[in-house]
Amino acid sequence: MNIGLGTAGFGTSIPESQAYEIMSTFVECGGTIIDTANNYAFWAGKGGESEIVIGNWLRTKNREQIEVHTKIGAQPLDGKNFDTVEGLSKASIESAVEACLKRLSTTYIDVLYAHIDDISTPLLETWSALSSLVRYGVVKRLGISNFLLSRISELQNIINIHGLTPVSYAQYRHTIIEPHKGADLGVQICFNAEIISVLRKENPNIKLVAYSPLLDGAFELSRTLPDSYDSEANKYIVKKIREEARSYGISPSALVLKKISDEGLMPLTMTGKVDRLKGNMQLFCNSQQV
Repeated sequence: MNIGLGTAGFGTSIPESQAYEIMSTFVECGGTIIDTANNYAFWAGKGGESEIVIGNWLRTKNREQIEVHTKIGAQPLDGKNFDTVEGLSKASIESAVEACLKRLSTTYIDVLYAHIDDISTPLLETWSALSSLVRYGVVKRLGISNFLLSRISELQNIINIHGLTPVSYAQYRHTIIEPHKGADLGVQICFNAEIISVLRKENPNIKLVAYSPLLDGAFELSRTLPDSYDSEANKYIVKKIREEARSYGISPSALVLKKISDEGLMPLTMTGKVDRLKGNMQLFCNSQQV
């Protein structure tokens, strides 16, 4: 199933019992990929809350049937913002992964992402440390998130020269509309044609993952677009999406997720409501076609 479950709010804005229900419903619908990060959700807590909730739930499930994806490197050292973060040095990676495994109540991580680029640490040091985790069986596959195009190319050269573990996953911000040119999205980087082309050139089978595809529900009738996306062109696209979704008897969010999946990307969906999750996954859970 080409959709993953986002869990940034688990243990903070989404209570633990509610998160259990969401994850169980996701698996019952056929989902297997649960996406988190070691810094979720520092903006509402301290970071690590999401992994703890997932770990508690995971102890009651068949671990082999769940793909746990987590990210390291972007936990703020002051717990407040990205001005100073843990980074991706060898020591930071080893410490962060040890803590992730403990919180997740697991002996291995299916996919481990470098959450944001660490320009203060040589890429060779970062990727050698991550590759060692794969060799030892602590991590199965590696991914990157929010890396600039130039750094992707540099990383791929280092991987090829030194025979390191390839990039199997790449996670970037993406939806069916584009933000304003020059919009300030902080450390978040959007997929674009160049990034996708470079990633796929090196690994045609790479899994491209789209986070924030629904813009916090902005495609639904009662919501407005975030400032970074608020334009007449985008409003027109949203209007057409809502009309198309209504004609099929589905939610606009479900249609957006399906369109992203049809692009060859895997969208992540996050919600604290079971009914909303089922609605979002409607076109993935059954044979209905649009």
